[in-house]
Amino acid sequence: MICYICNCDIVGELKALVVHYKLIHLLKPDSSYTCLEDACSQSFNCLSSFKRHVNKKHAVVKSKTFPSIQSGNCVQETTNMAPSIEYSTRDSINNYDELKDSFNFGKSAKELYESTLKFMISLYNNNNFNNSDVLYIQSGITENILKPIASILKSMVKINISEPILVSTFNRLEGLILNPFNYCSTEYHLNNWLISNNLLCKVQQITINNQMCPVSYSGEICYNEKVTKGALLPLQFQFKQFFEHGNNFKTSYDRLVNFQTDKTSFLNFVQGNLWKQKISQYEGKIVFPYFLYIDDFEINNPLGSHATYQSIAAIYYSFPLIENNSKLSNIFLAALIKSTDFKEFGNDPCLLQIIDEINYLANEGIIITTEHGEFKVYFILGLILGDNLGLNSILEFSKSFSSNYYCRFCKTHKTIANKLCEEDGSSMRNADNYLKDVAEMNFSETGIYKNSILNSIKHFHVVENYCVDIMHDVFEGICHYDMCHIIKYYTNTAQIISLNTLNKQKTNFNYGPIEVGNISPEITEQHLNKCHLKMSAREMMTFVHFFSIMVGEFIPENDEVWKFYLTLVKIIDMLLSFKFTESKIEYLKQLIHQHNSMYIRLFNDTLKPKHHFLTHYPTIIRYAGPPRHYWCFRFEGKHKELKTYARTTSSRKNITLTLAKKCQYKFAYILLQPINTLHIVLKQKHCISSLYSNTILTKISLTTSGKSVFHCYNQIEFMGTVYKGGYYLTKFIEEINLFEILELVVIDNPILIIYVLVKQIKIENFNSHFESFEVDKDRTIVNNCLIFKIEEFSGPPINITPTSSGRLMIRLKEFF
Repeated sequence: MICYICNCDIVGELKALVVHYKLIHLLKPDSSYTCLEDACSQSFNCLSSFKRHVNKKHAVVKSKTFPSIQSGNCVQETTNMAPSIEYSTRDSINNYDELKDSFNFGKSAKELYESTLKFMISLYNNNNFNNSDVLYIQSGITENILKPIASILKSMVKINISEPILVSTFNRLEGLILNPFNYCSTEYHLNNWLISNNLLCKVQQITINNQMCPVSYSGEICYNEKVTKGALLPLQFQFKQFFEHGNNFKTSYDRLVNFQTDKTSFLNFVQGNLWKQKISQYEGKIVFPYFLYIDDFEINNPLGSHATYQSIAAIYYSFPLIENNSKLSNIFLAALIKSTDFKEFGNDPCLLQIIDEINYLANEGIIITTEHGEFKVYFILGLILGDNLGLNSILEFSKSFSSNYYCRFCKTHKTIANKLCEEDGSSMRNADNYLKDVAEMNFSETGIYKNSILNSIKHFHVVENYCVDIMHDVFEGICHYDMCHIIKYYTNTAQIISLNTLNKQKTNFNYGPIEVGNISPEITEQHLNKCHLKMSAREMMTFVHFFSIMVGEFIPENDEVWKFYLTLVKIIDMLLSFKFTESKIEYLKQLIHQHNSMYIRLFNDTLKPKHHFLTHYPTIIRYAGPPRHYWCFRFEGKHKELKTYARTTSSRKNITLTLAKKCQYKFAYILLQPINTLHIVLKQKHCISSLYSNTILTKISLTTSGKSVFHCYNQIEFMGTVYKGGYYLTKFIEEINLFEILELVVIDNPILIIYVLVKQIKIENFNSHFESFEVDKDRTIVNNCLIFKIEEFSGPPINITPTSSGRLMIRLKEFF
């Protein structure tokens, strides 16, 4: 039937139409009604008159037999009318019955409960909300939004509907509206639902120490049991759920196979010599590596009275086979232990239960169930990551650079290491000489405190933990020493440029929109004398990267100190690359030897411990792959999540358990999200109308087929990197080529592909003095409109930087 107000078709008979009028349009019994059945337009002053009219004039004929009328005209009219009435009625009834049969109130209610639970989990995932905040928001929604809505609905039903069946239905609906948080009304209910759906497993509290000691109760001192605990997350459960989520297992396995078939390059940890040694006993089995990272972070005010008291050692894990594994959501918490417990009780009781979990994963493996079948996967610890102090502490090596044998890779005495320009292969530590050193129990002659408990991990030994950290070794170590000497030479010794001029050049430098957030403070004489600039690792990376363009025009050609700086830049560019070959590793070894020898000769200074670590980098790359895959940048970024959450809660009684539970909810939130295999972020506000539609259709060989097959954007995020119109990209086609982004083209037919529409800018030449490519001053366009897949470009977006004299330079962000 047809509503005369909104002209919509109401499935059902007259009763359904009356309910529609009362509920949707709030009509009363004495309101005016108009009939639209069979083109009738008669109006009525009350509902009863309207109902009588419909029942009398537009009655639904349900019988298949009709009165026999002899008149030919009448018979013709009847036969023409009756079938049409019968057909429309049956169709309406069938539609109503079909809708009634397809709708399941219980199923719909369950979907609503699950939807609200996902919303609540997203709140638990937010680092700025603690559990009480989330429950407060939930109660606020119920009290201030849902209850008023339910009250309005209840009043309307009470006034306008008297049919018992309809009233009963609306009462059920009212109950659903009042309590959509059925699965998560309390933290207890939420945990039960998550556990029953394999999204959460309870945190295990590990006992580190248990002793009788004096404790204070209500101001009185008495003896009682004091239990020291840490928090261990269920690694077996999390490994299984993560690889069963989406296509994580398939992509990881495919990448493992692809990497192992490439015998000439080092792109991933699994291509290194260390992994080949570890899996030698797993012939024919599926084995995945993972990394552990250990580091301390402070959750209290570092300047307050409780500074360092609540310092926590966080143990994270990540999977090197996962694409975009540096993303924070792909780094997971394994355990939390107070730093004071490590210092007081040592590594053994703190790590014992974690080691049991690690050995179980290597010995027994886990059954991973996917749509392609069941697979037994063994997980082997690849590397333990961290900064030098953290690693040396956890591996039981020397914690001080002033000790005689501070290096965890070799047994070189510090007096020799201070002048050693390349690695001494004969002094490298191995499992045999390690046991002899442990047996000596002479720290000053070996640099080893004791046999590490980590050696009980299957296929792991502390002397084979080939891990270095560019962040701390280079950007928070070597760069400070080198750049301070370089700046002091040009400002004080050679007096080519003043410190004030350098600071002005640095401050007014055109960093571009990409690096503008990484500008460091001014440099002072005090910083130079201490050989430590006031810069973070990321700021130092930017400073060294652009230093050649900042001051290169002031420096004469063939200057020895400038050659030293350029050697440092080449080393950094190589260490940041994603791919190594044997020839490239040999070239890096030569550059490191050249760098260290020039440092000693030019500045009359001894090498620092981090200079010595640099000599081991070529060997470590052969064993563990590109070092940017196991540096500390992203893991330290993970600390921010726990620090932020710790500030939202005042609880400190069992802070490790509190933070671990938060990470459990964050893990459940990840499992509830659909997998974005391409890691693409598209926003509607960046969608634009293309100025090059015909060009795009022609170059990609698309046909419109009556509708648009692509969308254009002026900005997207791909693999964590922002690409924007006006940014510059490089691509190696026989030589380096420079392109400016015009538009970003997204095609979703049948799979999502991103193309970049660019124009090519002319590059004049490579200027070795600036270690940069010089761009044509007029930015001459070589090709006006080219299109490439986004993966074809050589690196992330870069900036065209003008020098003081007006030259245009580009510094690549990856070594070629």
